[in-house]
Amino acid sequence: MKPTALVTGANGFTGSRFCQYLAHRGVGTRGMYYEPDGAPSFRHDRLELVPGDLRDRESLRRALEGVSVVYHIGALYRPTNVRERDYWDVNVEGTRNLIELSKEVGVSRFVNCSTIGVHGHVENPPAAEDAPIKPDDYYQVSKLKGEEIARDLGKELGLKVASVRPAAIYGPGETRFLKLARLIHQRRFVMFGDGEVEYHFIHWRDLSDAFVRCAEQEAAVGQTYIIADDHPLTLNQIVNTVADALGVRRPRVRLPLSLLKVSAVMCEFAFKPLRLSPPIHRRRAAWFSSCRSFDITKARRELGYEPNVAPEDGLADMVRSYRAAGWLDGGQPGKSGMYDFPVRFDEDSAPEDAECSKHVLQEG
Repeated sequence: MKPTALVTGANGFTGSRFCQYLAHRGVGTRGMYYEPDGAPSFRHDRLELVPGDLRDRESLRRALEGVSVVYHIGALYRPTNVRERDYWDVNVEGTRNLIELSKEVGVSRFVNCSTIGVHGHVENPPAAEDAPIKPDDYYQVSKLKGEEIARDLGKELGLKVASVRPAAIYGPGETRFLKLARLIHQRRFVMFGDGEVEYHFIHWRDLSDAFVRCAEQEAAVGQTYIIADDHPLTLNQIVNTVADALGVRRPRVRLPLSLLKVSAVMCEFAFKPLRLSPPIHRRRAAWFSSCRSFDITKARRELGYEPNVAPEDGLADMVRSYRAAGWLDGGQPGKSGMYDFPVRFDEDSAPEDAECSKHVLQEG
C-alpha cells in the first residue's frame, strides 16, 4: 500500500506505537527512524520503514515523498550527556526543516508533538493551554521553540499545523518508569516529601487517537492541545498502584525532599566533566516536587477527544509488562528496547505480552 502518512521517530516508544496504530487501521504509513539507534523490527503490510535524520534535508525529502499527512514525533529526548546545541539542531532546526519541506512537497496536514513540560511546575492546577510557560530544562526549551516554529512557520507558509502537548506517555514496554518499578519491586523505594504532588499520564492509545483527530478536524488548524488521561494521580497513588500490581508491600519510608535536591546538584556537578549520565539529577528530584496536573477541556470540546484508558489500569498493565519481559529481575531492554515490545490490537490475542485489562484493549 502506498504510504499517505509519515511518522517521524519510529524507533521511539510513541512513534513506534503510532506507526502500528495507523497501519492497523488501514492507513498506508511510512515510519522514519534514526538509523544509529537501530532499525525497528516490527512489520506490517501497510507500513514502510525508512532511515532519516531531521538534520539531513535530503533524507527528509525522500521520507516525505508521496505523503499527505505528517506526524512529527521524533526528537532528541533528554540524554543528560549531550550538548545544548544537539537539542537545538534536532528539536528546533529539525522541525524547521520538516515544516519547510512538507510545504514544498505538498503535504496537506502537519501534526507536531510537543511536551506538557513546557509549562514546568503547575502552581495553579489544573493547567490549560493558556497557563504560564516556564520550561524546566533545555530539552523543554528546545521543544517549546520547535512548537513555536511549527505554529508560526506553518502559518506563514500556509501549511495546516496543529500541535499536541502530551502528558507523561506510558504503556506496556515504556521504560521511563522501569527504574521506579524496580525500586518498588526490590523494596528499596524511598518517597521524598509528602507524596501528594499530582502527576498526569497519557496512554499511548489515547494519544494516538488525539493525533489522528488533530489531522482530520479543521478546528485543530493553528491550535495547540493538552492531551492527558481523564485525571492525574498523586505520587502516593502511583507508588501504591505499582506495588499492588507487583504484589509487594506498599513503600513506607519517607525522607525530606531537601536531602534529595542537594544530592542531585552534587551528583550532576561530579559527573558533568566525565560526560556521563548521573544516577541522580535535578530533573529526577523534581519528580517529587513538581505538580503536573492538566485540563483537557479544550481537546474534549474541539476535537471530541475522550480518554479511554483509566490511569490506574494502564499503569498496572505497564508494570506487569516489565515482569513479563523479565526486566524486574535483572533483564535489560535491548538496544531496540521499547519499540520492539510486541503490540497487539486483537482483543482475543495475548495483550502486549502482559496481563492487560480488556479496558486497555478497546479500539481508538
